[in-house]
Amino acid sequence: MSRERAKEVRQLPVTPLWAVCAVTFLASIGTGVVWNGIAFIAEHQYEWEKWQTLLLYLVMGATYVVGAFSTGPILRMFDRWMGPRTALAMILLAETIVCTGPYFVHDNWMLWVVAGLISILSSWLWPIIESYLTAGRHGGQMRNAIGWWNLSWTSAVALSLVLMAPLIKEHARMAIVLLGLLHLVAMVGLIWFEPRPGAHDEEMSESAISPEYPLLLRAARMLLPLSYVLTSAMTPLLPYLMDGMGLDIERRTPVTSTWMWVRIAAMAVMWRVGFWHGRWGTLLLGGVAMTAGFGLAVMGLSLPLMLVGLAVFGAGMGIVYYAALYYAMSVGRAAVDAGGTHEGLIGVGYTVGPATGLVGLTAAHQMQASGAKVWEGAVVVGVVWFLVAVAGVGVVRVYWRARKTRAERTRVP
Repeated sequence: MSRERAKEVRQLPVTPLWAVCAVTFLASIGTGVVWNGIAFIAEHQYEWEKWQTLLLYLVMGATYVVGAFSTGPILRMFDRWMGPRTALAMILLAETIVCTGPYFVHDNWMLWVVAGLISILSSWLWPIIESYLTAGRHGGQMRNAIGWWNLSWTSAVALSLVLMAPLIKEHARMAIVLLGLLHLVAMVGLIWFEPRPGAHDEEMSESAISPEYPLLLRAARMLLPLSYVLTSAMTPLLPYLMDGMGLDIERRTPVTSTWMWVRIAAMAVMWRVGFWHGRWGTLLLGGVAMTAGFGLAVMGLSLPLMLVGLAVFGAGMGIVYYAALYYAMSVGRAAVDAGGTHEGLIGVGYTVGPATGLVGLTAAHQMQASGAKVWEGAVVVGVVWFLVAVAGVGVVRVYWRARKTRAERTRVP
């Protein structure tokens, strides 16, 4: 690239990284307490059964899919009257209002309303944020930006479970209300946002990716929803597993946050080193770790084994998420649609996971009714692992295609 071209690219308006991360951190605490804490609220304060909590997560996942894939088209539809920064402000304000619902209404139906609306609103929020994060940044600069951003939202989500612990015993629903107010604080950070995400340079994008990136992206996009199948099948069941272990109610959300803190560590490693770029072994490691960790956690054999399982799961989850976002925004040129697809696939996982958990529980209960001695956790793990095996076949096929393409490129005429 010429010196003049590089100077021109550097002068493109890009929103400061610290502003993107600040808004992300504050908003993630508010959404994190809904996505990851609502199972504990439903089990403890509303006394829901497992199937009800799984059904709630199923509805949240389905609405998230619809919202995420519609983000780009909706923004373009209203672009004449409302730019991306204005859209972010409206979404954050709406999330603040929705999170106050449990303060005024204590009935069960309000939990459904909050979960459904926060799901839709956050599915619009994150694709726009991801575009602001990566647009105008390429290669190592993009990896660095994604690294800071991943640490921002993952630490916020983990922190949300810790912050709600003092409230969970007597005032569980107030965790949503109080932490949800941080959406309003997050709006202050939009002052430093550009009206629109920075322009992404085609020439610099091409020079920063290898020919295998599209195939790596395809494989990562198979593992990404699978990772959320695992977490959304696991999260609704953890309160009941911990209850069976006799774990104090105040300790349950901090214990659950174990996998989130380990995910932060895994993402930090990927942020600081770039050797994993273009390597298939990274996706393999992430897939195996999150699958094995899920099995250990959901079996509920003992608290120490659950902690080990949560830690291993978190490491695999971090690897897969980081790789999927990096390849998505590299190949997708940091567009809102690329972020929308990334978040939409997460929503697919959020939908399939609870459905899989419901299938596993139903199968276990039917087998128990017929006199068979089966373990609920083992049946759920078996059903989910079957999906893992199916997805694994797809990933392997993409890998062999990449090997064949690579061999054809390097073949001497």
